[in-house]
Amino acid sequence: MTEEEALSNGELLGEEVGGLETISTTIPTPSNGAGEIRTSTTRLKNAANGGSDVYDFANKKIGVNNTASCDGENQKTVFEVEDGVTVKNLIIPGGLAAGNGIVCLGSCTLDHVYWEDVCEDAATNTKDGATMTLNHVIALHASDKVFQHNAKGNSKTIIKNSYISDFGKLWRSCGDCTNNGGPRNLIIDNVKLEGIKSAVAGANQNYGDTVTITNLFVKGGYNASKDKPKICTEFIGVTDHKGESKKVNDGASQWNTTTCRVSKTDVLSW
Repeated sequence: MTEEEALSNGELLGEEVGGLETISTTIPTPSNGAGEIRTSTTRLKNAANGGSDVYDFANKKIGVNNTASCDGENQKTVFEVEDGVTVKNLIIPGGLAAGNGIVCLGSCTLDHVYWEDVCEDAATNTKDGATMTLNHVIALHASDKVFQHNAKGNSKTIIKNSYISDFGKLWRSCGDCTNNGGPRNLIIDNVKLEGIKSAVAGANQNYGDTVTITNLFVKGGYNASKDKPKICTEFIGVTDHKGESKKVNDGASQWNTTTCRVSKTDVLSW
């Protein structure tokens, strides 16, 4: 098969194709065996605060002694990441020990970070105006959303060269936050997905959110006649629990809108 044929079929070869990086679908074997369960949340300080701007965990598996059910709220966070920090080669264990995953307190980069079984969220963007970048990550088995975006002020989440399987939504802009607003921006490029239960992305139309998607590879492709799986859905967000966030057009996929900046040709099959 030529590279052109592979791209037209939405397939990735074992090498770079059309300039796209190879996407791994396998979590590495932990370098510390069964892994480590810490008693409390670990704060990764940046260099300005006496820490480091890069933390390389060499594929260690690390969780936290979270006891709250993954079906509810208030799970313990595994890592809090300060502004400007890059986290590399880290495995978050499955189940309760995954807790609330990683919370970025400013701009952060999560590079080759893996979640065996997402508990509450895999990672959360919390700082207004900040950018959370996810590169070469793998996240498996999220009953609801994988990546949560609470930050406002033209903040951004970037997901690239990654694989996510068996989840509700890949990304959601907070539908009902205290002092809710926006805009929140999502960029997806060269991402491989399967087992999408709800939608790839959910954005708040009324707060000026944007979702930009290119080179999205969906297992089995997108079925336009059934609108499955849903790719980009729009909502009317609310603030301070005043009502409920409502779906636009009954939650149907939106194409080439101000909010959902994606064309059907950007969604390929693998």
